[in-house]
Amino acid sequence: MDANVDGPMPAWASARFGQDVVGLRLAIQMGLLDTESAMLESHVAGRSKHKFAAGAARMTNQYDRIAEHVLDLGIPGTELIKPGTFYELALVHNTLLFPYHVESVDGFEPGDKWPKKLSRVMRELFALTDAPKPRWVADPLLKVEGEELVLRRSLADLAERDPRPGLVLIPYEMNMSGLQRAWWGQANLLDEAGNLHWVTEKSLLTTGAESRLYAVPDQRAGDNFASGDLPEVALSTRSEAARATGAPPQSEIEYDTFASAAEGNED
Repeated sequence: MDANVDGPMPAWASARFGQDVVGLRLAIQMGLLDTESAMLESHVAGRSKHKFAAGAARMTNQYDRIAEHVLDLGIPGTELIKPGTFYELALVHNTLLFPYHVESVDGFEPGDKWPKKLSRVMRELFALTDAPKPRWVADPLLKVEGEELVLRRSLADLAERDPRPGLVLIPYEMNMSGLQRAWWGQANLLDEAGNLHWVTEKSLLTTGAESRLYAVPDQRAGDNFASGDLPEVALSTRSEAARATGAPPQSEIEYDTFASAAEGNED
C-alpha cells in the first residue's frame, strides 16, 4: 500500500516539530508500512498456520523501522534512546516517538485507556516526559500502592534534561490484512490502571485500506479461464457486519493473543 500523506497538518504537530513536521509524518508512515511488510513476509517465511512469527516481527519492527526512517531525515539532535528493554525509540525535536498496536474497530478512534497491561517501562516513559498538566507523577518518583516508581538510569538521564522531552504516541491498527489506520497525538497517563487523557487531537497518519490498489486481470488475454495475470486480492474477506463488531477473524486470534501477551511482558 502507499502512505496516505494528504490532509491538513495538525496544529500541535506543527508547533512541536516545526519545519520538519512533513518529513516526520512521512517517515512514521513509511516505518509502519515497512513493519507491515516485515510482518507479512515473516508469516510467509515461517510456513506455519500459526501467527507467532508475524506477531514477533510486528512487535519488534514497529520500533526499529520508525527509528530508521526518522534517522534517515538527518534532523540535528535526533537520537536513539534505549529505555532498558529490547527496543530503541527515536528522539527527535526532543520528543520520543512511541508506536503501539490497538485493536481494529471500524469507525472508532483509539480509546482513552492503554490497550494492554501497563508495563513499568511505559509508566516511566509517561513519568519523565513533559506531558501537559495535570501531571500524574511527582518528579521523578511516584508512589503506587506503597511502591516508589524509580526511573531507570537511561530514563532518569532524560528526565534531567531542560526542557524535558515530550512523548508522542502512535497508535495503529494492523492485522494479517495489513496496516489499517494509524494516528499520532499526546496524552497524559491519569492512573495506574492505564486511563489516558488526550491533550491533543488524535490525528490520522494513514487510513490504510483506502490507499490499496489491486491489479485487475486482462480479460481479453487468452481464450481460457487460466489465461491472464492473477489479481492481487485482499487477505480479509469479512463482511461489513462482521468487521463492525470489532472481533478479529478466527485465524487472527492466536496472533493477536501472542503479540499482546509478549508486548505486555516488559520490565
